[in-house]
Amino acid sequence: MSNIAYLGIFGPGPNSSAAIVSDNEIIAWAEEERFNRIKTSPNAYPAQSIAFCVKEARKLGLEVTSIGYAWDCNSYSELATANLEQTIAKYPSETDHISRLAQQGLNALYNPTKVKQDLGLILRKLGIELTDQNFKFYSHHLSHVASAIYTSGFDEAVVIVNDGVGEVASSSLVYVDKQGTMKELATEELPNTLGGFYATITEFLGFKAYVDEGKTMGLAAYGAPDADIMAVFDEMVQTDGKSFHYTVDPRFRYSGKRTFGSRFTDLMVEKLGPSRPADVSAMIAPYPAIAYAAQKKLEEVLFAQMKYAASLNLSKNICFAGGVHMNCKANGLLAESDLYENYFFQPAASDNGVCLGAAFLAKIDETGEIPKLPSLEHLYYGPSFTDDEIENVLKQCKLEYVKSDNIGRDVAQHIAKNDIVGWFQGRMEVGARALGGRSILANPLNPDARDHVNRHVKNREAWRPFCPSLKKESFQGYFDTVIDKSPFMIVATRIHKEFLDVLPSCIHVDGTVRPQTVNKDINPLYWSVMNEFEKITGQSIIVNTSFNVQGEPIVMRPEEAIRCFYGSGIDVLAIGSFLVKKGRR
Repeated sequence: MSNIAYLGIFGPGPNSSAAIVSDNEIIAWAEEERFNRIKTSPNAYPAQSIAFCVKEARKLGLEVTSIGYAWDCNSYSELATANLEQTIAKYPSETDHISRLAQQGLNALYNPTKVKQDLGLILRKLGIELTDQNFKFYSHHLSHVASAIYTSGFDEAVVIVNDGVGEVASSSLVYVDKQGTMKELATEELPNTLGGFYATITEFLGFKAYVDEGKTMGLAAYGAPDADIMAVFDEMVQTDGKSFHYTVDPRFRYSGKRTFGSRFTDLMVEKLGPSRPADVSAMIAPYPAIAYAAQKKLEEVLFAQMKYAASLNLSKNICFAGGVHMNCKANGLLAESDLYENYFFQPAASDNGVCLGAAFLAKIDETGEIPKLPSLEHLYYGPSFTDDEIENVLKQCKLEYVKSDNIGRDVAQHIAKNDIVGWFQGRMEVGARALGGRSILANPLNPDARDHVNRHVKNREAWRPFCPSLKKESFQGYFDTVIDKSPFMIVATRIHKEFLDVLPSCIHVDGTVRPQTVNKDINPLYWSVMNEFEKITGQSIIVNTSFNVQGEPIVMRPEEAIRCFYGSGIDVLAIGSFLVKKGRR
């Protein structure tokens, strides 16, 4: 390994984050929300994430020589302003002045001089001087592309990106050849945006846009086709089913009076009825049917995009990135298709992944060498804490605890007894999914586990599903799919019918599951929990959800794990080699 490292940055913006790579290895990768405890940290530079990444690199004797930023600030203001004016000219409305003011704010936020000045101050405190020679702005979508292709294990592939917006692009189709040349084959720009469309429906359903899209996806399974509602969505989003392109009518989103929400117009209320108030259940009609229609429309467009890409006959490999591809239900539909031989979904598909792509692009620009990484096997690139550090915190909090000689066995026994376990082990995961670093674990055989965790631990809606972790070698025995592994909870698939009644707490109402396969060679400690649970119950699968309560980021430090443990209905905390138990009521 050389002593050179490449730093990638994104933020401000949802999922502000930083990553650092060297040669053909990811050194560190983290999101700012975990440090500052603000969900998605949308208004901050990733200052603490940068400091963490640089510290991890220096432990290995590496120094940063190039820095990439995953937003093309040099061109953004001109492109975005022109795009907005084109939309206003075509769809004039009484709120155009608000749209212009919002764009002016974004132009100021991503002013290249300001961004370089602000990041320069952050980096200078770490002993790194930002210069015009070592710093570069990169296209947001090309950063998404790089984050996917260079972690896929493919030497060439077609890459599809779908998000809210990157500069002005909202969807991109790119072919990356064996020499690393990125050829843009098709693009879609604002106001046509799948991410923006889904965020609008998320807000209309009473959830938080660009945060709660998973709720919309989950609610969709409780809906059914409604001809009138489906007709509205056919008017709102149109595709010919054959090409990469689609349209989203902005008159439903921003081009019109917005009396009831910031992301949907009064036209949507006129067509679909009132948006959901906070005191009305999302399970009340027509909201499940609206979620169903949104999900079906999204899947229709995504499949048409992939079908068009396959018609070009460029590759047997395809990658997906961009926040839209956090939709595991849609991903499952794509992955089950025979249009491609090999599929890769960047697990940090949202903007927490573009910093990694920017780091790769910075490396390419400095060295001329294409990153050659194996297929991504895990996301454990965040901070970790030693047993000594953890025990010091436990003592400081004056807690009673025991040190386990086999934490995997002890945790499996607690899960089998229907205890809810907080699991805090090793390096923290990056991304929205808990993958056995910072997890809450429960018994999938217990029919009450989902309701108990939703009500007493996560403080979230009772209808929301949980996901399982299972031993990698057990995967085909449980799931009816052509997929051979699923290490990141990014693809939903169907479970064999004989398990529908056996594992009630990790199966959604539509019979799908978003599984994580655990490789013994990658995370032997977490794997041991499932192995020990299998010895007790005969099943090598457990419920796994993120170690947090609703509205908060996943815990990162021991102090946060303890606070979440005592502020929720978790029964046992497994933190490092230590067990902390609550007294029984």
